[in-house]
Amino acid sequence: MSPAGASIVVTLDIGGSAAKASAYDVARRACAGQASRAYPAAGRDADPGMFDPGAWWLAAVGALRALWQRLDQPAGRCLGITVSAIRIPFVLVGAGGEAVMPGLLNKDRRAQAHVGEARAPLGADGLYRLTGHWPAPEFGLPKLLWARANHPQAWHRTRTVLQLHDWFIYRLSGTVASERSSAAMSQMLDVRAGTWARGLLAELGLPAGLLPELRPAGAPAGGLLRAVADATGFAAGTPVHVGGGDTHMSALSAAAGSGIPVVVAGTTAPTVLAVPAAASACPSDASFPLLVSDHVVAGQRVLETNAGATGAIAASLDDLGARARGSLREALAARGVCLADGEPGEPLTVLAGNPFFGPDGWAASPPPTVIGLRDSARGGDVYRAALYGVCLAICATLGCLLRRSGAVAPFVAATGGMSRSRAWAQLLADVTGTPVHVRPLERISGRAGAVLVTGEDPSRRPPHEEETRVHEPDAAAGPLHDAGLARYQRLYRTAQLAASAKAQAQAQAQAEVSCAGPR
Repeated sequence: MSPAGASIVVTLDIGGSAAKASAYDVARRACAGQASRAYPAAGRDADPGMFDPGAWWLAAVGALRALWQRLDQPAGRCLGITVSAIRIPFVLVGAGGEAVMPGLLNKDRRAQAHVGEARAPLGADGLYRLTGHWPAPEFGLPKLLWARANHPQAWHRTRTVLQLHDWFIYRLSGTVASERSSAAMSQMLDVRAGTWARGLLAELGLPAGLLPELRPAGAPAGGLLRAVADATGFAAGTPVHVGGGDTHMSALSAAAGSGIPVVVAGTTAPTVLAVPAAASACPSDASFPLLVSDHVVAGQRVLETNAGATGAIAASLDDLGARARGSLREALAARGVCLADGEPGEPLTVLAGNPFFGPDGWAASPPPTVIGLRDSARGGDVYRAALYGVCLAICATLGCLLRRSGAVAPFVAATGGMSRSRAWAQLLADVTGTPVHVRPLERISGRAGAVLVTGEDPSRRPPHEEETRVHEPDAAAGPLHDAGLARYQRLYRTAQLAASAKAQAQAQAQAEVSCAGPR
């Protein structure tokens, strides 16, 4: 039980590169402070597609400790703690509560060989209708099948499969539980029934007993463990509440409301639309390929598309400044960016996001590519072209979301790190031809966690509503951007085909080496 006068809610946000802790003061209805800790740098021989759950937990403890020191408040002022986390990774947990092996990251595709196995019981259409997610190696089910096949000893030791959100709730409170918005991309949920897809799991030989009880977002999970309290400065027994998936929580913080698309412009760029649950009772041919999951808001579901690695690419290019010619090319190569010749007279283009959403669009991912780099170009030109590429990719995936959902958007809400840039937000409005509304991140960070912990009506307008930045599109530029999108899609498709051919050639070469055996 929290003491009288407690008003701070803490959200532990587990991202792909760092753990961030945000404090939201429900009395002032504003963010009260933030702190983050990056995960330890991987060693030279580390597997880039995997992560260490224990190391990520230590980073989270460090973020919580730094936040509490920054707040400089009595321990009892904390009303509750909750968790927001990236949604695909999971942790295999042993009998003693330990992680029995590293986890697989979101974009890792090593489970490609197990996609057919995941699809076999129901077929591609049946799997989508049941889980709201089409067959793809990025999602959790093929990854789990890969772990079982390739790490049999770790699988034998596994007693519980926890989504990343669940793992942090467990480490905070000792409670083993899962939550639907977070677990949806495990591809093991029946999205219509809101239960684990036990029939599918049985067909695949996956014991349903490995999966924890499902609880709604905001439900009490337990009290903060004494050891965690001692390590962070928070009071032992502070209520820990079930949280949700990071994209869902970000959309709730943006407070756009049902029927308004939200672009969560972070490392990747998901675009989500909250709709009444009754309006999306079961994924269908009409909604394909939209991803479907329960929202953290009761009675709502979320329809989703994603433009992939966007913010991550732009962030890698934002310090190029006045570099030119050889220096610029060397800097791009050092960042893993490819160079390609462009057609004479066509503008500089950076492929910084995937404009094709769905199984075919996800089948191959070309590397970040700069097309048509001339000697006269500077680093700043490349960065601006990357921002334009990001907006074009989001425009395409937003269009997919609106067409398939039948929604008409009076405006688009933008949140996430890229939304801090007025230039980017205005460019997004111009490219999409739709007003873009941005609420200040420093005011709304952690708001979703506070809504879940306190049970506040999520539709309640925050007092800083008047601070919303509104970016109106330049209607006269519409045809120019339409042509730019068509060109971007053509160039991206060409790069995808090249990436696919290269991957097939490498796979063939590896197969030939394996068949030849040692000499």
